This record gives sequence, C-alpha cells and structure tokens, in this order.
Amino acid sequence: MRKFIALALMLLTLTAFGQQTTDVYSGSFQNTAIEQVINDIEGKLSYTFYYKKEWIDSLTFSGNFSNTPISEVLTTIFDGTTIRFYHDSKKVFLTNGIAIITTPEIVSDLLAQHSPQQAEQPAEETKELLFTKEYAGENQNNNDLENFVFEVGSRAQFEGGASSTMVGYIKDNSTGEPIEGALVYSGNKAAVTGPDGFYSLNLTNGRHEIQVQFTGMKRTKRKIILFSNGRFDIDMEVDVIALNEVIVEATRRANIEQVNTGIERLNVEDSKTVPAVLGEKDILKVATTFAGIQTVGEGAAGFNVRGGKSDQNLFLFEGATVYNASHFLGFFSVFNSDALEGMNVMKSGIPASYGGRLSSVFDISAKTPNKEEVTVEGGISSVTSRLTAEIPIIKEKASLLASGRLTYSNWILETIDHSDFKNNKVNFSDFIVKYDHQINQENRVSLSGYLSEDKFRLNSDTLFSFSDFSYANKMATAKWSRRFNATFDASLSASYSEYDYEFESTQLEKNAFGQDYGIREFGAKLDFNKDLQSPHQLNFGLEAKRYDINPGTKFPIGSESVAGSISLNPEQGIEGALYVSDNHEINDKLSLNYGLRYSFFTYLGPGITNLYLDDAPKNPDTKTGEIIHDKGDFIETYHGPELRFAARYLLNDNSSVKLSYDRSRQYLHALSNSASLSPTDLWRLSNEYIEPQVGDQISVGYYRDFLNGEYETSVEVYGKKLSNLVDFKTGADFLLNDRIETIALQGPGKSYGVEFSLKKDGRLNGWFNYSYARTFIKLDGSFDEETINNGSYFPTNYDKPHTINLVSNYEITTRFSVSYNFVYNTGRPITFPTGLYELNGIEILNYSDRNEYRIPDYVRMDIGLTLKWGHRLTKGSHSFWSVSVYNVLGRKNAFSLYFDLDDGEVQGYKLSVFGSAIPTISYNFKF
Repeated sequence: MRKFIALALMLLTLTAFGQQTTDVYSGSFQNTAIEQVINDIEGKLSYTFYYKKEWIDSLTFSGNFSNTPISEVLTTIFDGTTIRFYHDSKKVFLTNGIAIITTPEIVSDLLAQHSPQQAEQPAEETKELLFTKEYAGENQNNNDLENFVFEVGSRAQFEGGASSTMVGYIKDNSTGEPIEGALVYSGNKAAVTGPDGFYSLNLTNGRHEIQVQFTGMKRTKRKIILFSNGRFDIDMEVDVIALNEVIVEATRRANIEQVNTGIERLNVEDSKTVPAVLGEKDILKVATTFAGIQTVGEGAAGFNVRGGKSDQNLFLFEGATVYNASHFLGFFSVFNSDALEGMNVMKSGIPASYGGRLSSVFDISAKTPNKEEVTVEGGISSVTSRLTAEIPIIKEKASLLASGRLTYSNWILETIDHSDFKNNKVNFSDFIVKYDHQINQENRVSLSGYLSEDKFRLNSDTLFSFSDFSYANKMATAKWSRRFNATFDASLSASYSEYDYEFESTQLEKNAFGQDYGIREFGAKLDFNKDLQSPHQLNFGLEAKRYDINPGTKFPIGSESVAGSISLNPEQGIEGALYVSDNHEINDKLSLNYGLRYSFFTYLGPGITNLYLDDAPKNPDTKTGEIIHDKGDFIETYHGPELRFAARYLLNDNSSVKLSYDRSRQYLHALSNSASLSPTDLWRLSNEYIEPQVGDQISVGYYRDFLNGEYETSVEVYGKKLSNLVDFKTGADFLLNDRIETIALQGPGKSYGVEFSLKKDGRLNGWFNYSYARTFIKLDGSFDEETINNGSYFPTNYDKPHTINLVSNYEITTRFSVSYNFVYNTGRPITFPTGLYELNGIEILNYSDRNEYRIPDYVRMDIGLTLKWGHRLTKGSHSFWSVSVYNVLGRKNAFSLYFDLDDGEVQGYKLSVFGSAIPTISYNFKF
C-alpha cells in the first residue's frame, strides 16, 4: 500500500516535471539528525517535506552547503541511505526503499501491477527488464521476508547484463549485534562477513536468491532484484534447538567457495559438546581435533601446526598478541569460552595483513555485547566457576561485556598418577572486559581488556625445582572502525600485550632466591578495505610493534640468603610492515587472492655485542671482547618481502580445487629445552647472531560436498621449506644466559604432509580427520659442537607422523545428546641412552643420536552426555548439564620418558599425566 501511495503522489506531480526550482541553500551540520536538517531547509526556503518520521529517526548527516542548488543538497543528504526523494516547486516527497520513477511509461507500467483494469495492457520493456513480470507469482507481504521481493540499487541506473555490488550487514535480530563469519551466497558467488557483520557480493544485475548461513542461527534466504550498486541488510534468527550442537553448517559452502586453503572457522558453540579434560569447554582445545594441529602430549602448552614449532603460531585476542595461551601447566587455555565469539585458524594461505610467525594464525575474537537487553551466562564444574554478563549501556548504541573465571583445582594434582605434583597447590583466574559503542552507521569504537594469572606452590623436587611460581598475561586493545561509504572502510587499532613470570625458591633459607622474566609489546595497525566493484577487492595497510624484554633477573630472598644477584641487559626492538592484497575474481569459476607484505625489524640499543674469534665456535672460551651500544642505536636490521598467493577453481557447484603459497618471516624466538611451550620459556629477539626464521609453504587441496552439503570433504597436501630454525647445543642452559649465541644453533628445516577431513551435518554430526605430517631439521655447523647427528636431517622432537581425530555428537532428542572423541598420535621422538662407560671412576651414559627413538603411541577416548533444559525460544532462561569421562579407557599414555643410573644400571621411567579415567560434571546456564 505504501508503494502505491508513493507512486500515486509521483503521478500527480508529473505534470510539473521539469519545472523544479533552482533554489539554493546554505547550512553546516555535524552528526545532526536528518529531521533537524529538513526542518532547517523548510524554515529557510519555505519548503514542505512529506515523509514518515520512523523512516529517518535514526539517520544523521555531516556536511556543509554554500549556495548549493537544492537538488544537489537533497542528493547529498540522502546518499548512502534507503531514502529516495522527488521534489517539485516547494514540495519534497520522500519514500523509504522504493525507487521513485519520473518516466511516465514506467510509472504506468508499475501501476499496472496494482490496478486490475490495467493489468492486461502490454508490458513496457525498459533497459531489458520487464517490470510487469518482476513480481509474477511472488508474495507482496513484506512480513514474509523469505518470499518478499526486495529491490536493491536504483532502477534508473540499471544496465542489463552488467554486474553490480551489493553490500550490507548481517545481524542477530534479537540483539542487533553483527555476525562475523556468516556465509552469504547466491549461486557460485559467495562472501563471508567481517567482524562488523559487513559483506560485499558482486552479482549480475537481475533476479537472485540470497542464502545466509551461520552456526547456531536459522538459515535464511532473501529474494532480490539487483538494479545497481546498493545496500541490503539481513537479520538472522537464533536457532535455539541448535544452540548447543556441534554444527559445521555455517562453513559448508565456504569450504568450496573461499579462496584460501588451510583456513578453519571455529565457533564457540562447536566446543560445547566435545568431551574435554576435567569438563571445561575450551575452544583452543577443540582446535587440536582439526587436521594438521597437534600437541606434543597430554596437558602440553602450545600447538604444533603442520610441523611447526610451538613458538611459530601467532595468537591474537582482539588484535593483541598472546604470549602464553595456557593455564595450569597446559591443561586449559587462558580464555573463558563463554566470552568468545569464535576463532579463525589459518594454517596456510595466510592473508598479507597477518605476519610475524611462520606456521599459523589463531585470531580470537570476544563477543560483541548485547545492546538490547541484559544477558548472563555461566557455569559450575568440578574445576572452575565462570560468569559472563552482557550489559546495554545505551540501548542500541553501547554495551559492556564482563567475564570472569576462577578455579579451585588443587584436588586435581592428587589425581595425577606417576608424577611429583602431589601435595602441591595450583590456582588460576582470568577476566575479560569489552566495551562496544556504535556511534552511528559509519563509526564504531571498541575497547577490550584481558588479565589472567596462574599461581603454583610446588615442591622443590618437581619438574620446576622451585617453590612458588606465578605468571600473568595482560592485554588491552582500542579499535576505531570507520565506513566511509559502501565500498570503502578502514580501522585503526592500538594494542598492548604483556607476559611475565616470577618464581621463588625458599626451601633453603641460605640459598633462597627469586627470578623473573617479562616481555611487553606495543602495537598499532591501520587497515583499509576498498571494493573496486567487479572483479577486485583491495586490502592494504601498515602496522608497527615495539618490543621491550627483561631477559631475566635473579635476587636473594631474606637476610640469610647468600644467593648472588644477576641482571641481564634488557632487549628492545621494533617491527613493522606494509601490506597490500587483492581478491581478484577472474570469472564465476576462477578467483585469485594475491598480496605482498614487506616486513622489517631493527634490534635497538642500549645493548652489548659480544665478540668471538673468527675461526672458532662461539663459547665463553673464544670470547675476545664486546661492543657497547647506546640507547636508540640500530644494532642490527633485517627486512624482506613476504609473498602471499591463493587460487580457487570451481569444478562445479559442489567441488573446487585450490592452491596457495606464502612466505613468512619471524623475528621473535622462544627459547625452550622442551618440545612444548612452558611457563619458563624465554622470548628473545633476533640480533647480530640470531637471524630471523623464514618459511615458505605451498599447499594444494581438493574440496567436495556430498548430499546437498550434509557431508563435506577435503584433502590438502602441503610442503614447507624453513630457514634459520632455532635449536640448542647438547646440555644447553638458557636461563639467565646473556650469551645466547653460545648455546643456540640455527639450521634449515623441512616439513611435508597430507590432511584428510570429513565433516557431517545433521542429527549425527561431527568430523573425522587424518593427518600424515613429517618435519625435520638439519644442524650442520662449522665445528663439532655446532653439529648434531653428523650434520644430517633428523626428526624434530615434535615430529608425529600419524594423527587421527574423530569427534561426533548424536542428538537422541532435542534435549539429550551424547558425544564421543577419539585421538591417536604417533609417539614423538626422544633420545635414548644406548650404553654406559666409566671415566676416571665416574659412570657416564652414552646417548643415541638426537631424536633417534620414539615414546609409545598416544591413544585416548572420551565420552560425554548433555541434558538441556529450557531450550524453547519463549523461555527466559536456558541451561544444560554436561557429564564427561576423559580417558575412558584409563590408558597410561606416556608424556615423556626419562632415565637414571641405579647401582650401575640404567633405569627407565615413564611419566603419565592422567593414568586413569577422569569423570566430571558441570552445570551451565544462560538467561
């Protein structure tokens, strides 16, 4: 009816068409409500505007006019909105989302759709589009959104056979919050929404059906007629029954459509039915069930991605770097999953906007808090209590997320079999806060903060050999997002990250001491996105980071202590990069994404460079002197290009092949004697002697969906060439070592493998992955102490050729489901003693080549049960009980093997973290 009234108004004024006034207008506005702008025009020019207030009550305008013709003023004011206008003499008629046609034959043709007596007149064809047939057989009730036909763009700009770009936002209709990672597609054209829910889709002008999918939301569709470039927003509804399922539906078609290989999108809901250790749902632990992502053992901190070291993964939380992502000796991640939106895992085909690590990127985002109503979510388990609240501050504009988690996990140490952790204490906590403010349609500001802390009280004969230990993560991010128009947006962010630890050994007062370490990172990033319409979409920007490292200090504790004081010289460095990439759609089948990142790093003074004999290995005995550098001196600089390329070719609607290549540089290194990251690892910078690590990876994949997307399969083959990998001399000790170059070794490495993945949707859902992965390193120095295994390639201590993961969830009823998790890994390499000899009356073990043997294979099976309450949408609260049994087979999997001499005999020992089944129960709620 509203469309008919608008058309009738236009028809009444057609006799005056071409007689519009030449009035001019002057005015200046800054974020002024458009209604006030209209009032000003009416007052100065004696105009009358006809419109409904609800059409414009949320619109604002900023701009200046000086003796500007009124037609130009109106065009400027309503540019980028859904408002259309027609003015004649002193009258201006506004419509909302309805194209205003001023050509008589077209108006007549449109009226024929609403006038039965004219319906039989011959249809006029204008610019190749039959207006009288556009809506034939369609539902004209705009309350039935999936069958209503929407117009996008301007009819006046329609060109038959041409392409246009449709942009818009995908949002949750219940909260108004943007949905990141939603798949928007029509035919072979697809797009994935960004953090602000924004998408851009290039389509041929004409009729289309738009499909939108996302985990935990009801799949929705919209019928549109695309006339020209335009904006089209879509709201999605929560699928409450699917709220706690493992659903991969949102990424099904993205698996085929997206250009890059090796990318996984993990939604928090995916983690809620995967049986987890000690009942704590953990999005990062679920990631280890994906192909190509491993850990070196039970409870180990850090990941090994496609044969990479655990320090070669970039963990980002709201854009800030995470240096230690584990709680409680690696059993939990440092994030409360209730406060998270999701995570993007990039194993290859890494976009040019990311850099600084060789193996992968884990980009973790916090929830955008609800701006409509207060929501509270939490849970109680045998390990932790957690609570997350979303609080509107200014309705529909600003909101706050606050989340906290506390543990009472000391009892767990009593259950660890064959370990020295009994009678010790451990606790941890973490807190997340995020403020989000939608200033207007173009500007958005968010502020995020994170704090976590772990504290231990350990006996002096444990793995750590000290009494009190604590470590903490601190992060903060501020981000401003600006959308200049439908095709151009930018974001500016600043971040701060800090990781530090401290331990105290107080068992003996005479030798009591404390030791600490810390790293701080300050970062800034400016990122731009420009849609050049078909077929190019550009992303470009720059970022910079500064590192400040305290390599370690040692200090006596108590007046009786005779422990000496040690303080290593601090380290400083700056890292920066410029990047640009282009998503180039060659045609409906072939798409390319190519880019270049140019990075640089400078090791800054003050500092000391040790000098050594030219023809001798670097060790304390060959040191000849030192150079002292002043504050701000450029001690050493590295730089170089990082090429990124990806290609996708659609074989048909259900399958595609992809190819990617990326080069990365890493200027930061974690020094560790273990295969996994541990709380006492030291991050150190590239310097005069430690060169940046460089990696080149090529990946090829085949992707296919079966049975209308119910089954999703993929096979990826990859190969890596690595340079300057960091390892250590035998017996190296890097704690409080100010001459790291005397113990560190660098050499080339190589990794290769194949990954097979099968995902299933439906009542029985989940995924199966198999990976074959090998990784080797070669340490062939100029001197014997710098050469390992005779200079030949040998497996790294995280080389695990075969990995199998099976995760499944079966929904028996809408309230009751069972889940299952199976894991198999080849045992990791280890160095064994192979003989015993005596030298000067001292018995000495003789060891094999490094990493010549392997520990036993790892096998584990977990089961879980979930009982949901209040799953109906109309119910104000939702809750579920979760029962899980971790390691249901009670298998004593070896974390490590170690050896000792006992009365002249070599005795071997196996350390098993969990040697029995671990049952847990947790209660989770949301209201």
